[in-house]
Amino acid sequence: MFNLKKANRIEGGRYHNLKDFMGFPVSSPKLSNPNWPKLCNTDLIDGSLTGAIYKNDIIVHTPYQSYDSVLRFFNEAAIDAEVREIYVTLYRVASDSKIVNALISAAKNGKKVTVLVELKARFDEANNIKWAKKMKDVGVDIIYSVTALKVHAKVALVKRQIGNRMRYVGLFATGNFNESTAAFYTDHILMTANKEMLREVELLFIFLAKRVKPTAPDQVKFNHLLVAQFNLQEVFLNLIDREIEHAKRGKPSGITIKMNNLEEKVLINKLYEASQAGVKIDMIVRSICRLIPGVVGMSENIKVTRIVDRYLEHGRVFIFNNLGKYDVYLGSADWMNRNIYRRIEVCFPIYNEQIKQEILDIIEIQKQDNVQAVCIDENMDNIPVRTGEVLVSSQHDIYQLLKSKK
Repeated sequence: MFNLKKANRIEGGRYHNLKDFMGFPVSSPKLSNPNWPKLCNTDLIDGSLTGAIYKNDIIVHTPYQSYDSVLRFFNEAAIDAEVREIYVTLYRVASDSKIVNALISAAKNGKKVTVLVELKARFDEANNIKWAKKMKDVGVDIIYSVTALKVHAKVALVKRQIGNRMRYVGLFATGNFNESTAAFYTDHILMTANKEMLREVELLFIFLAKRVKPTAPDQVKFNHLLVAQFNLQEVFLNLIDREIEHAKRGKPSGITIKMNNLEEKVLINKLYEASQAGVKIDMIVRSICRLIPGVVGMSENIKVTRIVDRYLEHGRVFIFNNLGKYDVYLGSADWMNRNIYRRIEVCFPIYNEQIKQEILDIIEIQKQDNVQAVCIDENMDNIPVRTGEVLVSSQHDIYQLLKSKK
């Protein structure tokens, strides 16, 4: 297929750096996906992005939609005369990061820039050290995470002074601030001016600057954000308990969760409890899954699917029926021991009703996928989904959905 000669082939070793396949040259059209031009948000073409965020929350769904608006967020902050301070967490960044270059420009322009750099991002340690040194050289305040605690949250905060007032705008993301991976990772980036949420981001940065592990969860109170090591697990357990109570009373209930990995025992057991109470649960889990679905008396109300397609499914989405009102959270946290107990993760609520409906529509399409999806059965085998007369390839249909809204 690749017209390789014997001299071009060598036996592989035990370990492979599979991410090298991302840069593998493919010249044959037969091996390439059809081109899907990146969609643009027409609301953001003219005027100030910050001004648009003050009017309404904005969400970007990569890679269907262009990452340019995220780059624009940081570039505007770097040159805006009213911006006084910028805060951001960096876990994995591009090797030639436009975002980091914008932060360097902001520091050169006299703004206070504070960056939490995670030095233990596997495979990206050298890249992160390189960028941290470059930022530090121009006056950026660098916070390194403590040895026993990774900061995996993806948040940014910009403080602007307008007269005697400070106004905040910020970013919350399910994936890294990385324009390279944004080209093929499906993620969601929320831009908001919500005062309560952004005030809690500010409190989180104040805590992170102390470079200590959380020891007393009540040190910082989070009422909107779900932050691992503080309130994340507790709130998710309470949200599941609420659906259990609704099901027991014969009221509408349901849970839909999308994540990369599902491993943590306490949350898995709570999902089993919900299933036994009659709560219908849909899980979309791309990789590790230790929950066993479809077992009578334990998990017969739980369905687990995974989708493997042209883009890598990466966003974490948590939907709770709440009597048809739907509580929707997005965030950085998988349900794994490391994410729940050893990292700082942030999940964030979606309050804008239009954006909430957009997330619900996207997830509903994924639940209907019968082309690229497989279902995990009670034996933990991957069974191709072949249901219905209409073929639903979710990534294609999501692209068409977002295209129709622009």
